[in-house]
Amino acid sequence: MPSRWLCSSIAGASAPTDVISTATWLHDKALVAAKALEDEAASLHSVNTTRSEQLCREAELLTSAAAAQEHVCAAAALEAERVQADALEQEAAALRDRLRTKSHRDDTNDDDDRSVSSYAAAIAQIHTQAVAVQNIKNLVPIVLELQSPLYSKWHGYVLLTVGWFHLTDHVLVDVPPLDDLAWPRMDCVVVSWLFNSISPDVLDIIHEHTGISARMAWLRIEQQFLGNQECQALILDAEFRNLSQGALSIDDHCRTMKNKADALAALGEPVTNRTLVLNVLRGLNEHFQFMSQLITRQRPFPLLHRRP
Repeated sequence: MPSRWLCSSIAGASAPTDVISTATWLHDKALVAAKALEDEAASLHSVNTTRSEQLCREAELLTSAAAAQEHVCAAAALEAERVQADALEQEAAALRDRLRTKSHRDDTNDDDDRSVSSYAAAIAQIHTQAVAVQNIKNLVPIVLELQSPLYSKWHGYVLLTVGWFHLTDHVLVDVPPLDDLAWPRMDCVVVSWLFNSISPDVLDIIHEHTGISARMAWLRIEQQFLGNQECQALILDAEFRNLSQGALSIDDHCRTMKNKADALAALGEPVTNRTLVLNVLRGLNEHFQFMSQLITRQRPFPLLHRRP
């Protein structure tokens, strides 16, 4: 029969693999088969009316099948568009995230750069003030003598001054930073401060004709006053024990005795308050000898405070 021949021809053809192509292919084949059946029905109408009606119903079924394949094609195309739209939305979301992250990183870097720039400007301003210091003795009121017992106080004054001007690294750091272009100039400022706060005798010991860094000068001064502590402590202890008031006022006598005791403490030989008071009393001149009996009878034993 012709209908069987059409079905076999459809079944025997090579069909595409994707949905849209397959639906289109089936649609075309169904229309061709329907047209063939209609033609066959027309030709057989006069011979076999029943067969003609059957062929007409088969043609209607094939036409419906073709319409269904058109819906399949439309649905498949819509699904493909939806998948493509989802992919584009994901790419857009990823791009927004990257842009947001980059913007936050740029803002953070800008804030860091501004902070570093502000800090560097503040340090430069402080260093400008340090260069403008005319007389270091206004900041370090002690001139360090070769046999001076005041090294610990001088040491404290200098550290306080270089710390105020943000120059502490010049006396405490062995290796200067390579990226600090202002370091050589500020190191010369600190060296001048050290030289002008020590006596000529100390300067002769630590000075070099080829130049000296602030750190090297600081270490040499430290070695001079702390390298032979035992010898200095021995000399200072003898001065402390043999100190007498003489023509000094009572305030000056107590202050001098307290300075000697502080210097011994800085050399690792602390003097107790009781020993200090007794040594003060022992060195009083004849005008104040009566105070010895009064003070030694006090309970508790008095503390010797340095008066401002």
